[in-house]
Amino acid sequence: MIDLRGRRAALLTVIPALALSACGGGSSGTAGKSADAIRAAGAKLPSDYSYVLTSGCARQSLRGTHEIVVVQGRVTSVTPVDVSAAVDYPTVTALLDSALGAGAEADVEFGTDAAGLPARLSIDPDRNTSDDEQCYVFSGITPVPGQRSPG
Repeated sequence: MIDLRGRRAALLTVIPALALSACGGGSSGTAGKSADAIRAAGAKLPSDYSYVLTSGCARQSLRGTHEIVVVQGRVTSVTPVDVSAAVDYPTVTALLDSALGAGAEADVEFGTDAAGLPARLSIDPDRNTSDDEQCYVFSGITPVPGQRSPG
């Protein structure tokens, strides 16, 4: 397990603010440039990685900040950084696929970090429905040492 305790205090300060800002207004849809950016960022993910996920829009069942390890495309470890209910945890790829499959009526906002990896994702499946938004902030995406990539 990767020890991220040294970054925990900074994450608890910065990530919630970023998560809330990712839930903000504006619409981009999944068409064109946004969908291309999501696919490009997904292609840059290693097959085995760890990341910190912060989620906090509307009535989502997955809320809070979690350190997640993915090996061969499956979540193998989850460590809550804050207290939240136990739920099924997604891979980054699963969340990106959710954005790509959101449909034409959805508003999708997406951003990458300097390396081109996913940094934030906001999905509003229906602009006319309140409290259905999904907001995520990704950070600390790093390969998991000692894991082999499939194939």
